[in-house]
Amino acid sequence: MTIRASYSFDRSRLRRALGSLGAFVRQGTSNLLLFVSLGATVLVVASRRSTWRAPVWAEFTRALNAVAVRSLSTSVATGVLVGFALVSQAVYWLAATGQTGLVGQVIVILLIRELVPILVGLLIFGRNGTATLIELGEAHTGGWMRQFEIQGLDPMVLLVVPRTLAFALGAFCMATVLLLSTLLTGYLIAHGLGLVAYSIWDFSDMVQRAMTVRDFIVPPLKCIVIGFMVALVCCATGLGRRDQSDELQRLVPRGFVRSALAILVINGAFDLVG
Repeated sequence: MTIRASYSFDRSRLRRALGSLGAFVRQGTSNLLLFVSLGATVLVVASRRSTWRAPVWAEFTRALNAVAVRSLSTSVATGVLVGFALVSQAVYWLAATGQTGLVGQVIVILLIRELVPILVGLLIFGRNGTATLIELGEAHTGGWMRQFEIQGLDPMVLLVVPRTLAFALGAFCMATVLLLSTLLTGYLIAHGLGLVAYSIWDFSDMVQRAMTVRDFIVPPLKCIVIGFMVALVCCATGLGRRDQSDELQRLVPRGFVRSALAILVINGAFDLVG
């Protein structure tokens, strides 16, 4: 009798565990499909000429200015820190082992292919994604989403499309500034410490000779896609807040986790495909 009761208890626990796992998988799959459909909808809507009217252009330029121009100082400061921590250290240890000819390859593999796209995604989220989360998180609870519907305006066109494209283009601009400031800082520190004797033009030529055609296409494309996906995650997470019961303070950590996962997944997918 005791064995039968224990067996029934184990079956009920297993059934509840499998039910919880199934509900989690179903919810995750549903969210993933909704996210993919949102991204496809944004691309389709953005390709229409009728979408780009004056209010949409104004929102696009405002978002692009926030990402590419107002974040310039942050990009340069991050590049200086990364140049000091990564490039100068790479040059130092390669010089110590007598492998200075590998400087270009190390910089291309570590910095251009891997680190810059990830840093750009994190910087965009920190500088602009959090503001988007908070702003769009008030869309339903603040009532102005309802005002859009009353006026016959499409929130997708006015809120999501210009932000996603501005983030994508701004990510490319931010990556360019970050890369140049990193390389310049790393060279100046290495040259100042006497680790390298060649000029900055020879250093630039060394890096360019280590790059392939793929390095001129894949890393910029990776940055653009990461910027697009970070904006999409922030817009979807912010607009997903429907009522006051979902506290606004929870949006930022939720958006950060989703954005970080999106950045890592995109980075890994490009590495696998490439």
